Amino acid sequence: MIRNVAALLLVTVGLVGAQPEVESKKINIRPLISKYYVHLINDLSSPDMTVHCKSADNDLGFHHLHKGEDFQFNFKINFWKTTLFWCTVQRPNAYVSFECFWPERKSSWLRDRCKNGDVGSCIWRIKDDGIYLRNNAANTDELIHKWIITR
Repeated sequence: MIRNVAALLLVTVGLVGAQPEVESKKINIRPLISKYYVHLINDLSSPDMTVHCKSADNDLGFHHLHKGEDFQFNFKINFWKTTLFWCTVQRPNAYVSFECFWPERKSSWLRDRCKNGDVGSCIWRIKDDGIYLRNNAANTDELIHKWIITR
């Protein structure tokens, strides 16, 4: 018993002694965003469009959007951090199916673009040449998906 206590004491002293070195290094930890808002905005020049979004657990239904209208939904990331949503956007003679939110374990590409304060706001703009994601930090729209023509 005394050996165990002595060993624990030595380990504790060793860890405490190493702590100032760890604290002196800057650690860049990005806080995880737990609540997200996803917007799909019709920025097409003329035709209306249809949006259908879903996850493994939720089908958000079909939504017909006129020019300038916005379909939006929000959610919290599940306990396992596996939340995934995808959408199909259709306009006359073209469509695009894409993931509008996915879990990020090794990168923060989507999180960096959607970060808006302490929440995530993923803004997808549907334009004549494709689907754009708003980069909130840079205040720009980035072309992510081109239309698949069906004529």
